[in-house]
Amino acid sequence: MPEISPLVLSYSHLKDLPRAKDALHTLKKIASLVKPLMRARGWKVNQLAEFYPSQQNLLGLNENRGQKICLRLRYPGDQNQFLPIEHVVDTMLHELSHNVHGPHNAEFHALWDQLRDEHEALTMKGYTGEGFLSDGRVLGGRGLVPMHEARRLARQAAEKRRTLATGSSQRLGGQAPRPGQDIRRIIANAAERRNRTMRGCANVTHNAEEIKVIADTATRNGFSTQAEEDAANEAAIAQALWELVQEDDKARKGDLYQPVTIANPAGSQANTDLRGDALLGTNAKLRAAAPKRPTSRSMQSLQGQTKIGDQMAETIEDDSYLADGDSTPSSWACQVCTLQNPLDFLCCDACGSERAPRVTEAATYQRPAKRQQPAIVDLTKSDPTASSHKTTSSAGISKPNASGMSQNSNPMVGSKTSTKTWTCSFCGRVREWTYWSCDLCGKIKESS
Repeated sequence: MPEISPLVLSYSHLKDLPRAKDALHTLKKIASLVKPLMRARGWKVNQLAEFYPSQQNLLGLNENRGQKICLRLRYPGDQNQFLPIEHVVDTMLHELSHNVHGPHNAEFHALWDQLRDEHEALTMKGYTGEGFLSDGRVLGGRGLVPMHEARRLARQAAEKRRTLATGSSQRLGGQAPRPGQDIRRIIANAAERRNRTMRGCANVTHNAEEIKVIADTATRNGFSTQAEEDAANEAAIAQALWELVQEDDKARKGDLYQPVTIANPAGSQANTDLRGDALLGTNAKLRAAAPKRPTSRSMQSLQGQTKIGDQMAETIEDDSYLADGDSTPSSWACQVCTLQNPLDFLCCDACGSERAPRVTEAATYQRPAKRQQPAIVDLTKSDPTASSHKTTSSAGISKPNASGMSQNSNPMVGSKTSTKTWTCSFCGRVREWTYWSCDLCGKIKESS
């Protein structure tokens, strides 16, 4: 059968560790899962190696833009137990992104997200690596499968996988949520896995010399296996399945779709109009859609003249907390899943993470200062605002009723204002008496 050059030239696994054959099989499996993505971008990896570093949170590294990629396959505390393959594949996609971008900047995250989306779409189509159609048998006989036949087989397989996924009510390639499992916690765990992968990347925590030492140590302790030539039929069908994924992506994104090329490896994710800047915490779309609140001139002056502490200012800017410069805060962004939540939400509506205290503190600071009143109102006495205003008229002398309101025939007598207020004991926000909760922090009025 005709064969083509492999995209991963060799593998290296740790032969002295338990289940060495399983480690080599896992490396080959991971490589086969990402080959369609690599082929579309013209990427090659000289060596894909297993490593088991002493630094427990270290998950992967990329030496010299693909010359050698090392992946952790086993749990730090147990060499017999392998990490879930979907987690290792995500680390592989992360390290492949370092073929183009070194630092973890916006361009890096755009490329990583594009690779994750493509891998997920291929999985949903039924792609499980090389041999996914043949069940281990030679596909297509002795001859080369024509491209139109490869496309037909790919569509047939995709439809079959879609039917199976629909019938089982389970997402293909994933795990259905268990009964009673909180979907918000699932989202939060996914966000935490992403953060853990970023923290476990040696390319940002080690310099080039340290990376080389770690990679050379893994190769020195490992057993190298030369990669076999890729079967042309398998590559053709994988390419056809890749084209189906691109067709679906184009239909979904319309004019915003950009094909993946060697010059544009991030594809549509490079389009800032589609992507926004959510990962950098500057989601312009959500800020533009947020309702504007009236702002007084004194508040504009306060915002223009007052500077918040460096840490608080950085947090607010990163979380897209403040709207435009002339408006009050109307939302806050979750630090775990980046969801924009209304200001009165005390926890994230998606993942359930509690709102940071500094967000409430910053929002309070941005509001115009108001005259502070006692946090606890004594309902057995008259309105404190009326105690300092004495009148000589008998109409101005009255006794308080059970609600604390004076039983005057003229409600304006004995007070500068006819509106009764209460003060939030948590944030100091002053509200009209008719409101039951604070619109800033959400705390319920302590007495009525």
